[in-house]
Amino acid sequence: MSKRFDEVIERRGTNSMKWDMTKQRFGNEDLLPMWVADMDFRAPQEVLDSLHATVEHGIFGYTAHSKSVDKAVQSWLKRRYKWEIQANSLIYTSGIVPTISFIIQAFTEPGDQVIIQTPVYYPFYDVVKKNNRELVKNPLAFDGDHYDMDFEQLESAITEKTKMIVLCHPHNPVGRVWKREELEQLAAICEKHDLLLVSDEIHADLLFKGHKHIPFASINEDAASRTFTCLAPSKTFNLAGIQTSYVVVENEQLRVKLANHLSNSFANSVSSFAEVATEAAYTHGEAWLEELMDYVEKNYEFVRQYVTEHMPKLRVMDSEGTYLLWLECSKLPFTPSERKKWLVEEAGVALNHGPIFGEEGKSFERINLACPRATLQEGLDRIKEAYEGRGF
Repeated sequence: MSKRFDEVIERRGTNSMKWDMTKQRFGNEDLLPMWVADMDFRAPQEVLDSLHATVEHGIFGYTAHSKSVDKAVQSWLKRRYKWEIQANSLIYTSGIVPTISFIIQAFTEPGDQVIIQTPVYYPFYDVVKKNNRELVKNPLAFDGDHYDMDFEQLESAITEKTKMIVLCHPHNPVGRVWKREELEQLAAICEKHDLLLVSDEIHADLLFKGHKHIPFASINEDAASRTFTCLAPSKTFNLAGIQTSYVVVENEQLRVKLANHLSNSFANSVSSFAEVATEAAYTHGEAWLEELMDYVEKNYEFVRQYVTEHMPKLRVMDSEGTYLLWLECSKLPFTPSERKKWLVEEAGVALNHGPIFGEEGKSFERINLACPRATLQEGLDRIKEAYEGRGF
């Protein structure tokens, strides 16, 4: 494993949400935080060098968009996914969740229905409800071991008020990397019912060996004509604080309408740091990413083996990608709130509590694997001590 990812870097005292807000979020500051989906790793050195050069210049005025960023994005999408897009299909934004909110505002009306596939990344709930749209759930089918899309339930949930589906692809938190046949079936449903689709593909680069990401918009021409593909280097290269993302909209009418909405909301610009970091990451970051995912996948296997050996009442769910582990806890004699209290007060760890992802997550906890092995070991040891202390 790469030694660069073994380095334990002190993040306390840096206004880190993950490390400095545990007391505010969990009521205890002596917790090991394994919750927020950012990494405890430095960004690639080439990104840091580019940002240092920008700082050294010393002038941080208004920034014009550089076409070299477009070329870096286009090259990345072509290399990674064999997806060729035109530069004019790109719209740059400060983050994927705000982008989804703007898309909902621009293309639906209050009272319209928006479908999400639960359990899912928890801001999806708010981004629908806080825009006064009706949230409709299409729960993933779960057989106790594996998650699939429930197409039969999806079709039954669609009404004349349904205007949009928000897809999590790859899926957070369950770790599915949707396969071509699944995406084709979803695309056929969107075409049949004339639904727009927002595809959050922020985890697209974070795949385990043997799995391949297929952009939803690349499935066929109809899918391309109705899809907003939301992407970013932020999750891939640990740049969330720089607030950089983009959306690919190949349908010109949709793209112009979204661009106008962003302009009218004064949300149509990004920082010079976002531009510099995006270009450097996509131009120079590929080797770093391959090392990262090798490290993360080994962390995943380490947790699976540790849990199987020491805490058999817990179960690590199969994962195909992301650096987020979905831990099944139904055999513990706790209600969800009791389990959360046990993890905080007895184990001393801060995890993402499953119910925030929806009712379907009530038996689960989410663990962030993007940390040095020593940090992960400490977290597991803490949980094991609390587990054995209860006599499980």
